Amino acid sequence: MCGIVGSIGLKTPRDYIMKGLKILDYRGYDSAGVAFLNNGLQVFKDVGTVEHLDTIVPQDIKTNVMIGHTRWATHGVPSKENTHPHVSFHKKICLVHNGVVENFEEIKSFLLSWGYEFYSQTDSEVVANLLEHFYISNNDIVGAIKEVMHMVKGSYAICFFLCDRDDQMYIFKHTSPLVVGIGENFSLVASDASPMINLTTKFIELADNEYGIVTPTEVNVYSTKGTKVKKDYIYKDVEAISHDLKGYPHYMLKEIEEIEPVVNKLINTYFRDNQYQFDPKLLKALKTSDHIMFIACGTSYHSSLVGGRYFEDVGISTTKYIASEWAFHPTTPGNKPFIILISQSGETADLIHCLRIIKKKKIKSLIITNTGGSTLDRGCDFSCLLHAGIEVSVASTKAYVAQVTLLALLAGALAKNEIVVQDIKHCLDVVKDIRENYKEKIKAIAEEIKGKQNLFYLGRSFDYYLSLEASLKLKEISYIHSEAIPGGELKHGPIALIEKDTPTLVFITDPETAASMRGNIEEVKSRGAHVYVASTENLSKPGDAIVVKNYAYYLSSIAISSIAFYLAYYVSLAKGLNVDKPRNLAKSVTVE
Repeated sequence: MCGIVGSIGLKTPRDYIMKGLKILDYRGYDSAGVAFLNNGLQVFKDVGTVEHLDTIVPQDIKTNVMIGHTRWATHGVPSKENTHPHVSFHKKICLVHNGVVENFEEIKSFLLSWGYEFYSQTDSEVVANLLEHFYISNNDIVGAIKEVMHMVKGSYAICFFLCDRDDQMYIFKHTSPLVVGIGENFSLVASDASPMINLTTKFIELADNEYGIVTPTEVNVYSTKGTKVKKDYIYKDVEAISHDLKGYPHYMLKEIEEIEPVVNKLINTYFRDNQYQFDPKLLKALKTSDHIMFIACGTSYHSSLVGGRYFEDVGISTTKYIASEWAFHPTTPGNKPFIILISQSGETADLIHCLRIIKKKKIKSLIITNTGGSTLDRGCDFSCLLHAGIEVSVASTKAYVAQVTLLALLAGALAKNEIVVQDIKHCLDVVKDIRENYKEKIKAIAEEIKGKQNLFYLGRSFDYYLSLEASLKLKEISYIHSEAIPGGELKHGPIALIEKDTPTLVFITDPETAASMRGNIEEVKSRGAHVYVASTENLSKPGDAIVVKNYAYYLSSIAISSIAFYLAYYVSLAKGLNVDKPRNLAKSVTVE
């Protein structure tokens, strides 16, 4: 959530800042702004898009230092006053901030007692004024940074400059991500590497509780004790973080149709020469634990439900927790638990909160993430990368399938079951069949349901887990109220919501539950529901909307999730909505 960009020493800073903000807009935002020094401080900001900001920022900017920000409102409504950058009361500090300051009211009261006034409702302006207060008190900006880091509670990634000097930028962070790009006689700062990749492939990533002094030729990083921290350069692959649409009209469609190569890459990474390639120490830690806990949010939580079943089916006890709940009630079943965290970005704030608790409890952990070098990737004992490439659309598609695929492979490795790999490969035939032969049918269904207010997904077992993800996708980008219901639970209350013409989408791929699901279909039909069934050939009946090739039913979330993804996509498109950037949502949830 929110995006930071900054440059020092760059000859064309405006191009980098504006393009960088546009690249970071996938993180979600409602306002944007920039600031730079040129015969004094210049600040341009407003509610609305980066494209709107581009029209009010001067074209010919000559400056050595410039910062920019896209804001997603937390403290204070979207307004020009609440938009970043923020300037401190005595105009000493100009700052951009991602994250949430939990004790901002306490700090604000402290500053009010010193005569400070505030122009916004944000916690970010509070940090700018607190920095200024300590800077004026001691005439030492580094000392001020350390004081602020000691005093502020919550999450933050901060980049700022002093309004009377243009030869340095300052950065510090806790929980929220911040990356420095190293160029030739220039340095860049951003929330992630993607805005900087066309200017440099050489990066430094700040760890929690570190601050840095950034000049055009040097980046020095320190701990809060003032000790200099040696940083290894990280080299990012340009192709891996490319934002090229490659001819597609939307990122979501492009990413749905990248599922096949992503799954193949996972197989080639984790299964070679007829052997699984997972870290033997990881497999041993999993096998010797007496209980495996999954902790995740949203889409990743849905993949953990699937993965938990995989582990249970090979004889391992599991529980699955929503991160924002477990963080405040951290139960740990078993005498020797092992925890698997799942996060597409590797920067999910709720999971980072959980990881701090996990470390205090000294429990071994694995992160499954798409982002190497992220906070969770660095912080866990073990890491398995998804290798899915950047996912720009807010609604996750290929990353969800990658998570489920990796969990299936990991369970296969624990059971020494190589058939799993063949089952996954067979799923790709189904994915291809849906892509080549069913998109028009799905588009037609989308046209029929685009005007509906409510919709239900039904399934049992693995089809129910897929229903949860399908329902979430539809909610996220079409704004249609949708619920996923296990077929057997209909009669326990939810069937009261079924009325004439209520769209009801049903997955039937499990031979054990197929007959029961057909009974559930009759239940909702008798109440007037308009039913659309997606089934496999061996379980199909006349009138089913979509019938796909047979596959191993436990892999529904790999084989047929694209049906749900395409449907959500085409409904959103039919309603004229912003497919890739739905309202109120952000791609990377870096605040709790």
